[in-house]
Formats: sequence, structure tokens, C-alpha cells
Amino acid sequence: MRPAWRVDPETLREVPDDPEGLAAWLDRQRPASHREWAEVGEVARVLNRLEEAEHAFRRADDSPATRLRLARVHQRQGRFAEADAVFAELVAGGGPLLRLAHQHAGESRYDQGDWRAAEQHFRTALDLCEDDAQRASNVLALDAANACAMAAEVAVELHRLIPPVHRLSARYLRGERPPHVPVLGDLASVLAHGPMPLGAVEDVHRYHPMLGAALADRDWLVVEDGQVTATGRCRAFLEVVNEAHTRAAGELWPSPPPIRVPAVDHPISAARTGDTPQARLFDRLRALRHHRADAHAAAWAEEGLTVREMPADDPVRRRIEAATDRAAARPHRPLSADDRAELLTNLRRL
Repeated sequence: MRPAWRVDPETLREVPDDPEGLAAWLDRQRPASHREWAEVGEVARVLNRLEEAEHAFRRADDSPATRLRLARVHQRQGRFAEADAVFAELVAGGGPLLRLAHQHAGESRYDQGDWRAAEQHFRTALDLCEDDAQRASNVLALDAANACAMAAEVAVELHRLIPPVHRLSARYLRGERPPHVPVLGDLASVLAHGPMPLGAVEDVHRYHPMLGAALADRDWLVVEDGQVTATGRCRAFLEVVNEAHTRAAGELWPSPPPIRVPAVDHPISAARTGDTPQARLFDRLRALRHHRADAHAAAWAEEGLTVREMPADDPVRRRIEAATDRAAARPHRPLSADDRAELLTNLRRL
């Protein structure tokens, strides 16, 4: 039997074409030989039945190939130190398993969110490829690691670039100020031009303690039929906010290089702060930053947790950060590696 599955380009994990059929096949097996135990272990791992996979590989022989397969199970179990020790030993030993050892060492680093180390292993594995099938698999993995690395490094630049625009723009606000400036500031470029879905407003300010009060103040915002609309009084203030953001972006980025910011599917993508190149860049960068914020919230929810402080080396925290980077990398995936590098370089020049 040769089970059929594909590799998910985001997680780099196998996805069976027929998981129910594959599980039924696995349940029928009564392995007796090394080859049969190895095949059972491989299928059990793909189905995420990791205890069964570990048992099967321990019943097979103790060859380097079986140890490599068992290390992949440990990787999937989150036992990264054990897995990485085996991968490192096999990499150091060279031989016919060298390409696979680098490939799977890269996958372990990928699961841990160590994107640049994963990229290095995948590139070495690609250099050792002997046929087109191997090359396609390694190219996919290498590109995935590069996209995640860029998403993580771009996030650092977004955090550096966006808040100063908000801080500087506060100097240029004039006229009547509502009691909800921290909430309305991020929404001005959308609400000044029309309504915004309530869910999107709540997502943008999911952690803001003043959001409820702002939404309840009908002098400034009206919530009806799942839409949030600025009152006339509020729109006048929002126009001032947009002018202030435009002025601040122009002062902070007087001569921005041409920057190809990847598009994201986010309500903030409809933002229109102003007509200057700097204001348009500000809008695109904010949309990318909000896309990452959504990815971060989804990663916490996937763990069944709400955002809280955790040590950087906490295994759950590391899983959340890795999942955030993988989801945040989606807008970067259509770009080439050179285009991603150019984006990062240009952001660092601002």
C-alpha cells in the first residue's frame, strides 16, 4: 500500500486525501515485520495518532532510518530536544540520510518558530536533492520558512513605524475632542467615510477597555444592524484625525521609497487617511499590522486561552508565536523571496 497525502504549505504537515479510509486501513493492520511496523508507524504519524506511531517505530528495527522516523514522532509530540538531538547526530554522520536529516531538522525548527534555522536546513536539503519530487518538497518548505521569517521581521518594523505616527499626530489635533480618542483614532480612516462592521470594530480594539463606553455613546457613534456609524459631530473630529495622521506620516517619512506592501483581507484595508504617498503607506502598513493582530488572537483562541503574560520560553507561548507567524505570513506567500527581502529592506529605511 502507498497511502496518498499532500503537504499543507502552511504547516508543512501531511494531509491525507482520505483520512477515514487511511484510519480504517491502519485499524486492520497486524504488523509482524520491520517493514510492516515502519509503514504502520508512518501512517499513524500522518493521522496524528502519535502514541501508536511511537509504539510502531519502537517495534521496528533500530536502524538510522527508523530512528529518524521516531524522531519525527517526538517532534510532533513537542519533544523537540529529543528529536533535534537525533537530527543533529544524523546530520553530523552524513551518508544517505543526510538530505532527509536536514529536511526533518528544518521541519522541527519550523514547528518551533525558529524560521531562519529552518530555512538554513531546508536550503541545505535542497542542495542535496537528487530528483524533481524531492526538489518540489524542499522548495515548498524553504519558501514557507522564508515567508514566516519575513512576517516575523516585518512585524518588528510595523511596531516601530506605526505608533510614532499616532503619537506625533496628537500634537496636531484641534477643535472638540471626544472622550474616546484612543478608540476613534484607529477607526478614523474608515468611519470618516462611512459605516464599519461592528465585528471589525470590536476586533480592532479587542483589548481596549474603553471600547464599550465609546460604542454606547450615541453622541459620537451609532450602532445599528451590526454596523457602526459616526455621527456628524464625530465625522468632523475624524476628519481632523486623518489630517493629523497625514501630516505626521509626512514628517516622519519625508521621502519614502516605493514600497510594495502585500494586500490583506481586512476591514482596515478600506482605510483612506489621506492622498499623500505617506498617508497611503500608513494605511497599508496598518492593515498589515491588524492582520497580524487577528492572527495572534486566533492563535491564542486555538490554544483555548486568552492573552496573558507568559515567559518567552514557555512551550505554549512558543506554539502561539509560531502559529501567529504562520498565519501572518499568508499575505507574504504570493511574493517571491526577493520581493519579501526588498519589502523588509525598504521598511527599515523609513
